Amino acid sequence: MLSPGAFALFKRSAIYRDGDVLLINHPRFGKIVKRAIDVNADSLWLEGANANSLSRESMGPIERARVQGKLVYHIDRKK
Repeated sequence: MLSPGAFALFKRSAIYRDGDVLLINHPRFGKIVKRAIDVNADSLWLEGANANSLSRESMGPIERARVQGKLVYHIDRKK
């Protein structure tokens, strides 16, 4: 998954699948990066990789229109 400070490139797509890492404009939490775990025609559910991440219940179902892009490339920050 992405580490803090990583460079990430997202691209809009017409198709999102379970497992995709997405950039979301969440109505409550702003811009967040999460993994899609349940994608259907109208909405999707997300989860984070970090144990301290927001729960899927606290994020709720996300409208597909809020998806800003799918992760296509990333470079982790060197330590």
